Amino acid sequence: MGRQVSDVKESATGRNLGCTEALELRQTSGDRAVFASVTSHPTDPAATFACPADHLYVLTMAKPDRLTIESEGSQSAGAPQTLIRSR
Repeated sequence: MGRQVSDVKESATGRNLGCTEALELRQTSGDRAVFASVTSHPTDPAATFACPADHLYVLTMAKPDRLTIESEGSQSAGAPQTLIRSR
């Protein structure tokens, strides 16, 4: 359905420690949708660490072009709090 890309920079080296997740739509209800990560890998292709899986993202439509990620999910570190559609 989509993907979530985290960019988490290590302060000492500047190396990207974020993870990229493929998301699957699990549930919708009114103005809310729940997405689950089905795969996860380092955002930096040269990275050698393992990324955790099974994160949940609960999104609520705040405005027609704005989604907010609720704190009740188990988001990956560095996930954005708001998604805004640009035209």
